[in-house]
Amino acid sequence: MSLCIREVTSENWRGIAELTVAGHQQTFIESNAYSLAESQFETNWVSIGIYDEDTLIGYAMYGQDLMSREIWLDRFMIDHHFQGKGYARMIFPLLLQRIRQEYSCKRIYLSVHQENLPARKLYESFGFRLTGEQDTGGEAVMVLQS
Repeated sequence: MSLCIREVTSENWRGIAELTVAGHQQTFIESNAYSLAESQFETNWVSIGIYDEDTLIGYAMYGQDLMSREIWLDRFMIDHHFQGKGYARMIFPLLLQRIRQEYSCKRIYLSVHQENLPARKLYESFGFRLTGEQDTGGEAVMVLQS
């Protein structure tokens, strides 16, 4: 496996838009098509594709919340065809490193549905902790302190 992160371009955006999570996970995250549109029209968000060599396996979107100035990993998903193979655990450190380098931040925030226990366990394994707050969608807010 050779995992890497690539910018969204005119060549790969359609493939990214077509990635989906498993059916039971679809209420946990916005569609990639919605997220791609959001990152195009709200310039504070960065969309990226996650690849294993030349195979597109996932998507993430991160950036700075304009109101709070906090840095957020706002979307992170692995396509349902590639789940259960350890990709999320392997790519997550690269994603966090990229965010830290780009923003020189001490904290990274994300939110997770209470029912999404596998995602919460993943995030906790990398040091994210619940803040006791909820975001505007009612998801639990987590923070990673550097």
